[in-house]
Amino acid sequence: MVSASELAQLGYCERATHFDWRHGAKRTPEQIQAQDRGNAAHQQFYRDSIAVARASERKGRCFVATLALGEGDATTALRAFRDLYLRKTAGGRWLIGAYYRSGPAVCEVLSRHPRMLQVVRLGVSLAAKAAAWAVVRKLSR
Repeated sequence: MVSASELAQLGYCERATHFDWRHGAKRTPEQIQAQDRGNAAHQQFYRDSIAVARASERKGRCFVATLALGEGDATTALRAFRDLYLRKTAGGRWLIGAYYRSGPAVCEVLSRHPRMLQVVRLGVSLAAKAAAWAVVRKLSR
């Protein structure tokens, strides 16, 4: 396996990289610890992403945005915002988890109170417009 650092060194000196690969580049204990921390952080991010992706596979009336707006561009924009912005931070992942935990109960209440659902629909549609703007802005960079 070749590391990113080794690939970067290829641009500088191919023979030095080959020599280090063949005879073993010496890393300091601090470098080994930093690499272990980085690998652990990447593994945790991957596990969190898998958990959120599995939770987001469930569709239907248990999600407030889907109940309020149905499937369409607005819910797609909200999902894209979730994936591009919220999943990247611990606070955002916590917010996503809280939404998935409380969503079914909120949908149950909203389905019994149509007027309350109209108010929520307005708020969710405004949030979807803001999310769509943020997603377009992020993707156009």
